[in-house]
Amino acid sequence: MEVNERLEQEKPAEILSEPEPDPAPESIPVVAEAPMQESTGPAWLRLAYSFEFLIAVITILLLWSQVGGQGHMDLLPWYTKLACVLSLAWFCVRFTAGVVEQPKAWNRHSIVWFAGIVLMAAIMGGIVYYYHLHEAQDEPDTEDSTAAVVTFPSWHDQTNR
Repeated sequence: MEVNERLEQEKPAEILSEPEPDPAPESIPVVAEAPMQESTGPAWLRLAYSFEFLIAVITILLLWSQVGGQGHMDLLPWYTKLACVLSLAWFCVRFTAGVVEQPKAWNRHSIVWFAGIVLMAAIMGGIVYYYHLHEAQDEPDTEDSTAAVVTFPSWHDQTNR
């Protein structure tokens, strides 16, 4: 027993003392949890919006060339057509999202995007009208550029008289 007593006496006081309790909760910094960003809807809804965008691009191109005239559309630079078509298709998809994702169909989001659709359609009409007014006109033929047709009577026509 003397050995056990001697070992207990030789142990440092830190080991023999009771462990200190955890610090007060006020001294521990609280880390705020970052809010989880929720998705705007199910995955199939995002896929449907993607398909709607592609269908809108095709529809807008066909409708614009039919209404504005293919001849006028050929005069437009490609970047103007691209910007107008992609903008209008984006407005259509956002309008649909505004209608679908809110409880009421006509809400602030859907009205704003519908106004964007109407405004973009008016801009597209104005662009076509501008190119219609400023297209190069075909110049009618003048007398200087027309060819005169001269026919000489042939020998055969003179012998038959």
